[in-house]
Amino acid sequence: MSSLKATQLSFANYLRDPNAHPVPEGIASERLQVYRDLFFNNVCGFIDNAFPVLHSLYDKNAWLALQQQFFAEYPCQSPFFLHIAEQFVSFLQQYSLKSVDPVFVAELAHYEWAELYIGSKPNTEPQTIIDPEQLLITPLALSDVAMLAAYPYPVHYISPSYQPEAPGELHRFLIYRDKQDDVIFVTLNHATLLLLHQISEMPGQTLTDVIMAIAPHLPMLTPDQLQLAALPYITQWAAQGALVAAR
Repeated sequence: MSSLKATQLSFANYLRDPNAHPVPEGIASERLQVYRDLFFNNVCGFIDNAFPVLHSLYDKNAWLALQQQFFAEYPCQSPFFLHIAEQFVSFLQQYSLKSVDPVFVAELAHYEWAELYIGSKPNTEPQTIIDPEQLLITPLALSDVAMLAAYPYPVHYISPSYQPEAPGELHRFLIYRDKQDDVIFVTLNHATLLLLHQISEMPGQTLTDVIMAIAPHLPMLTPDQLQLAALPYITQWAAQGALVAAR
């Protein structure tokens, strides 16, 4: 390892966790603390802003300890500040819960991150609006600024006064950015999730194709009944920009 690289690594290790790493040779610890405070406070600011509900469930010291562990241990792969929240979600998905942590910490963090992700995701290529009169024969796709998510906790109801203690039934969501650039969360049932999942995984199918693909999973309804039930949802989501014509 070159001398410069060794110095940089020593500097970075100390900034991440000064309790576990020595002060780099030739640099005063007081000067390094200025840099550490700058980096750490910036990271904490992004985390605080991205996860307001999760933050509200912790006392000050426990939240600070969680942020410090993330800052010290997680190998972030992106230099962009906007990606800090996504990296924090990844950290929580492999994090070992402590007694102070809610059991749903990873799920709630992902739910809160989804709003930031969809709200800030670039949508650089123009997407074709679906003509309502051509809805039944248009190849469908999920918008580039839409996603599906499901959680075994009612994450949309969690607050300091309501914190479930165990997982339960799945809560399913369509999350998308509408034409006014507002982020919309739509609760889904089993059937509408199947419908959208098929469109997401196999873009380019018409509504009839999609119905035929999911019909075996919903044997209580005929394909005609499924299509009749699905049509109002597809029409609404297409009008709001969650669904587009496949490229």
